[in-house]
Amino acid sequence: MTGNPINVPKTYMDNLNLALIQSAVKLPSGKAGRRILSINEIVSYDSLTQSFSYVEVFRWDPYDDKYVFTGAGNSYLMEYKIAPKLGIPSNEKKRIYGLIERRAKILEKIHKSGVTNFYELLNILAKAQKEGIF
Repeated sequence: MTGNPINVPKTYMDNLNLALIQSAVKLPSGKAGRRILSINEIVSYDSLTQSFSYVEVFRWDPYDDKYVFTGAGNSYLMEYKIAPKLGIPSNEKKRIYGLIERRAKILEKIHKSGVTNFYELLNILAKAQKEGIF
């Protein structure tokens, strides 16, 4: 991260929350494609060894070309950063996973309905937020 070609200054490393690992891959269809292989929460950065401690929270499954939420029930960022911003009390922080699951189901329904236009999606999500669905 601090070397070529990315060159993030070492003083910024403590500000990182996530790392995405992306690559060109062979898709189940046999075609070449690009996928995020994993999303990892950065737990800490050791400036002496220039190494990270991280926890994988999402992983791409190449067999069915889907993502697995490996961080379900065990995400520092979701429980200690996102949940408080949503007004979830600390003694109910695990509630965040139910909210995420609910939102995922809504997005899946929108996808299955055939919405592909960004502005159409934006309007649907804005309406859902006004109605308290999101």
